[in-house]
Amino acid sequence: MEFDPSDVTRLVGLQPTEAWRRGDLRPGRAGRQRFSNWEFGLASVRTYLTEDVVTALLDVIEPHRAGIADACGNLGMRAGVMVVIEMSGNRDTADGSIDVSTAAITYAAETVKRLARLDLSVDHDQYAYLPD
Repeated sequence: MEFDPSDVTRLVGLQPTEAWRRGDLRPGRAGRQRFSNWEFGLASVRTYLTEDVVTALLDVIEPHRAGIADACGNLGMRAGVMVVIEMSGNRDTADGSIDVSTAAITYAAETVKRLARLDLSVDHDQYAYLPD
């Protein structure tokens, strides 16, 4: 997919937290970007409740509903929410077992409706970091 991220910024009315064009150099990596990208994100938080993170994001982007729809419609794009969940484990020193506390991935009906009104997909990336 190729587009000019500045077009998305103009239509949506938000400054991206990360953006690039297809063909741009990939900082710190070999080669060039294979697709264009425009992202708006919030700072990382430590919580077990994914809904708190998603509702905070919705509070920021909902006033830009029309701009998001314009960008999707005029540029042939899709919009979505990606929740990145990082979990870490501990090893029991007595028996060597590993314990990992996981996030609660649940949403109230109103949150699901808010996502649907914005025509947003939802993706959860989960990473578990284990000791040694």
